[in-house]
Amino acid sequence: MCAAFSHIYLESRAEDYPETKRLLEKFSDSTVVSIRHYKDVFNRPAQDSRLQNGSKSLILAVNDRKKIFDASPVCQDFGMGKFYYAESAMNCVFSCDYCFLKGMYGTSNVVIFVNQEDYLKECEEKLKEGPVYLCASFDTDLGALSKVSGWMNVWEGFASTHPDLTLELRTKSVVDSFRNDPNIIYAFTLSPDEVIDQFEKMTPSLDARIACVNQAIAKDAQVRLCFDPLIYIKNFELCYNRFVDKILQSIDLTRVRDISIGTFRISSDYLPNLRKACPDSSAVLFPFDREDGFCVYPADVRSRLIGIIKNELEKAGYGNKLYIIP
Repeated sequence: MCAAFSHIYLESRAEDYPETKRLLEKFSDSTVVSIRHYKDVFNRPAQDSRLQNGSKSLILAVNDRKKIFDASPVCQDFGMGKFYYAESAMNCVFSCDYCFLKGMYGTSNVVIFVNQEDYLKECEEKLKEGPVYLCASFDTDLGALSKVSGWMNVWEGFASTHPDLTLELRTKSVVDSFRNDPNIIYAFTLSPDEVIDQFEKMTPSLDARIACVNQAIAKDAQVRLCFDPLIYIKNFELCYNRFVDKILQSIDLTRVRDISIGTFRISSDYLPNLRKACPDSSAVLFPFDREDGFCVYPADVRSRLIGIIKNELEKAGYGNKLYIIP
């Protein structure tokens, strides 16, 4: 997906970076507005993220603070040790109703940090302490931004020369190139068509995502399937049974590295803002339980949702590939 941006807000200190010059040339028809700091635009009060969805702006900035963070406890670490995520960019060109980014940010505009070398230096410092598992596409979808930002290629290139780094690139997008390095994992979020149609606005169809998964497999890339988050919807048993049947028929799971399964969960602090951003969406209006600072489905709902996927995959012989957040 290649987004079009009517406006580009440019920090003055970001002007001379090669990534900035490349992006300004790429979007030469965009109106460029000089700003002091990205937060002056990104964090300004009283923004309407729903209106902005129709015309997102791009913000080019320099990140002069921490760049790599400890991952959230509700994220799966797949048995890895030191688990981090990189804040390569902020926000997403997609507009999924349930996305925690809508609860965390009050805008639909996208920030891309252009000081790429500084991120790689910080990652190298982490690697001096031992092997690292890094999710490079956490506060955004780098696959969806790959036609805009060079970040995906930067992280792939870095990982290819640092075998102690296990790099996860998670996406709902259709990516057009893959590397077969054993330490680069392409993690594809897959959802039933009913969930995509209702809640995953602007994202590719399930068929398109499956085709992309199969392209990655054909390239001998490391592929992870993410059935996460599972969303409670009307007739969810029928919906998810059909979904897992389609996955089993369409993808050779023997060539998939592993499979993650998890239900919707979000920080209790973010849910009020998410409901303001999507006031009519049943995905966020559910009467969630609160557990350890997170809003989650009741235990019986989680068990039923996960059970549909888990039981069918176990029956098909793939139980050893599953990682589950209960």
